[in-house]
Amino acid sequence: MAGILYSIGVGPGDPELLTRKAERLIRSCPVLAAPGGRDSTSFRIAVQAIPEIAEKPCLSLHLPMTRDQQVLKESHRVAAEQVAETLKSGQDVALLTLGDPSIYSTCIYIQNQIQAMGFSYQMVAGVPSFCAAAAALGESLTEADKPLRILPASYPCAEPELDAPGVKILMKSGKQFANVKRLLTEKGLSEHTSVVQNCGMPGEALYPTLSQTGDTAGYFSILIVKDP
Repeated sequence: MAGILYSIGVGPGDPELLTRKAERLIRSCPVLAAPGGRDSTSFRIAVQAIPEIAEKPCLSLHLPMTRDQQVLKESHRVAAEQVAETLKSGQDVALLTLGDPSIYSTCIYIQNQIQAMGFSYQMVAGVPSFCAAAAALGESLTEADKPLRILPASYPCAEPELDAPGVKILMKSGKQFANVKRLLTEKGLSEHTSVVQNCGMPGEALYPTLSQTGDTAGYFSILIVKDP
């Protein structure tokens, strides 16, 4: 019988935010997998909560951060084949991913291919980074009839959404942080935007307003934009 793929969200950074279900499945799966293997942030989070997994085999999946669709497609195919070989041997695989696997997660591309190959899979929810960021700031994200929008900050589709009502979560700003900051400042939203960098990780930084930040930020940065 073939193994099962578990796409497991390990949360945003704090190992204490790993769910009990995630911990149970990570313990029980004989093989782990993660982008970058043991050097990945997701593995480092999990091993803090479950030290004994340091002895388990961990597939190192090469998943480059690029927008080149051909490169992405090929890397997803190769990674899925790596996972499939282990599943064929009858072993379950815990594929570790930051935050929650349903939110801008690379693991979904692997999962989709595994599903197409006919293998069984399950998704295991994790604490999303923006929920942890809001908690760190002590702020609410929604109230009454106010909507919540989750946007990929470095993509053009995010800009028109900034004028919509409700709270906007800007993720994946990365190298475009300076441009995102400029855009929000031009729209008069700088003082209504909070920023959390490296939430739950070493070097965590909280900024109640965007104007308090520099023009660069790490990959793990969340912006919370509220209505003026």
